[in-house]
Amino acid sequence: MLTKQLRNPLLVLVLALVMLLQPAAPALAEDGVLVVEDGMMQPILQYSDPRAADYSNAESEILRYCVYVETDHDTDNDGLADLVKVMVQVPRMAAEGRYKAATIYDPTPYSAGMCEEYADGAYAMYVDTGFDYERLYQPGEKRTAAGTCSAMEAALAAKPRKDWNYTVPYSGDSGYFNLADYDYYLVRGFAVVLACGIGTYGSEGYELCGTDLECDSHKCVVEWLTGDRVAYTDKTHCIEIKADWSNGNVAMTGCSYGGTLPYEVATTGVKGLKTIIPFAGIASWYDYTNSQGVPIRFDVNFADMLSAYNCGGTFLDNDWTVPNEDYGSWLWQIAQDQDATNGDYAPIWASSDYSGDYEKINCSALVVQGLNDFNVTAKQADLMMQAFAKAGMPAKLVLHLDGHNTLDGKMVNGELWQELMNKWLSHWLYGVDNGIENMPAVSVQSNLDGSYASYDAWRGFASREMPSLAATLTTAVNTEGLAAYATDFLNGESPELAGLKGQELYYATLEEPYAGVYQLDIPAGTTIIGVPEVHVKMSTPVTDKDGLMVTAVLVDYKEDGTPFKAYMTKDRLSKKLPVRTVDSFEPGGGLEESDILEFVQSSTPSKCVTFGWTDLCNPGGGYDSSDYDNSTDLEAGRFYDYTFYMLPTAYTVAPDHRLQLVITAWDPYRAFLDEDYELDPTLPSAFSNFNYSFVIDNASLHFTVPVA
Repeated sequence: MLTKQLRNPLLVLVLALVMLLQPAAPALAEDGVLVVEDGMMQPILQYSDPRAADYSNAESEILRYCVYVETDHDTDNDGLADLVKVMVQVPRMAAEGRYKAATIYDPTPYSAGMCEEYADGAYAMYVDTGFDYERLYQPGEKRTAAGTCSAMEAALAAKPRKDWNYTVPYSGDSGYFNLADYDYYLVRGFAVVLACGIGTYGSEGYELCGTDLECDSHKCVVEWLTGDRVAYTDKTHCIEIKADWSNGNVAMTGCSYGGTLPYEVATTGVKGLKTIIPFAGIASWYDYTNSQGVPIRFDVNFADMLSAYNCGGTFLDNDWTVPNEDYGSWLWQIAQDQDATNGDYAPIWASSDYSGDYEKINCSALVVQGLNDFNVTAKQADLMMQAFAKAGMPAKLVLHLDGHNTLDGKMVNGELWQELMNKWLSHWLYGVDNGIENMPAVSVQSNLDGSYASYDAWRGFASREMPSLAATLTTAVNTEGLAAYATDFLNGESPELAGLKGQELYYATLEEPYAGVYQLDIPAGTTIIGVPEVHVKMSTPVTDKDGLMVTAVLVDYKEDGTPFKAYMTKDRLSKKLPVRTVDSFEPGGGLEESDILEFVQSSTPSKCVTFGWTDLCNPGGGYDSSDYDNSTDLEAGRFYDYTFYMLPTAYTVAPDHRLQLVITAWDPYRAFLDEDYELDPTLPSAFSNFNYSFVIDNASLHFTVPVA
């Protein structure tokens, strides 16, 4: 009946006018507290420093206190449902009932306090006994409330030095190192919560990195914020406390591990999660530690390493000197099970691959990824964008030039990041009609000058085949002597690479027998955007080993061989681009003036554009990692078809520059594992006794690039 009515043009016009006359954000119109200008929230609170020695909630316009959200499971087997500690920062006016606050939720596990002493020698915690994963899913007995407490009462009873300003064992750091990261939004009327999940310091249960149980513990926090979950004021007295100041709208955000959990929780479809803003988030832990059938990290057993690094809540004493042996058994078991896959995609990896679990996603996403981030790579953002597209939910992608970092203080599309993010949060959490949902689908920072270009999509660009200029019919590659060469490089001892340690320039100098080097005929001005593909036939005489890494690298250099300016990170696998201050801005609310920064180029003889890795024992696979679930028994000397699906990138070829493709063996920045030997973290001994070779059929090689 309604469908027929809407065929009447006059009725459609009337309905449209009625909708236009409705208030864009009823909560804002009714509360009389929040202030919106230029489509974003404005400061309404005076900041108070929760780190100050004399801090007190009594006079603060922002209340800080902790609650303990009850989950459903008993992972630590003590008979009771695990509790998750939540650090709450909420405007006093919301706690007093003058308005309902939306919540920004950062789930970064590191912020509770890291077990650095144990991470350095984590295996000391491991207990060499089998562990039954199913036991973790047993339900815990729920507590019975013995009373209730208001947010104001909890705030007045809070003990800053105990609740958030505590000293982390071993490191001596203060808890919640990221406590001030969201002050800009806090003084504008958003509430901010930090919760690190089960097994972290202050919480109960086991730290279970990447598992559905870890995800569920964060989902429970969102449920508390929407009124669908119980929380208590502490672990023992069963005094219930509600988030009655919350409007039920939540945004999850964080960087790295903290950017991964928003994606995990988004796949649950939990009510109240309106949007996520992940910085360098991981969509698939398989693709974080493996590529096309081969491990690509020294710490391939991510689950045990990161869990041990953040497991402060699992110790049997507050000084972290008595590890829980049952938990040590889980660490050992998960390490064994992941190690046994030796780079192949197995059920244990599928369970931590959220990119395929998109059916329940019902929130928006603003995905942020660094193009020079070789820790959490751009493939993760690509997988995430595909998942949201399949779910039919709105998602925007911002690709910046930095490494493993957020965008605070940087300009994006001519707008300060904090203001852009403010508009995004104001729209999705408070209903502000500011048009931010119409921002470009993809914003890409140019490698030439740092400006941003906009695109309507991330995928779907026309592909072009770029011929390579190969000198010989075949190229034989072997690893003899490669360990010593790479060791000199990583130690900064190669004379031709002096002073360039960490800039990923190793590949630009490789020659036979270490690599095949191919010049590519890609015209200046070409912008590669998406996933470059290297198609090639290769053979090997090795038939008795697995995990035979082959690496493809796309390198940019000037035709005359002279240095040029490029955006280069200075630290292996990672960290950040150099910056300079170009201006400043006033955050308001009594916060200190903040710098506006721009990235700085460095002089370099070459620039690695993107990478790809595959296993000789996994020919024929596609972009989907599930294609690499089994190794192939190779025939010596037989040529097999391989495709390197390189890391997604966006890169423009400058005038007088050339691109060169390097195909070599194992990657000195990463590692492979083989079932026949134990990996030694010391590079020379790890690789000098593991040599192999392969032959590249140069005539078969072709390079396919998506071009904007």
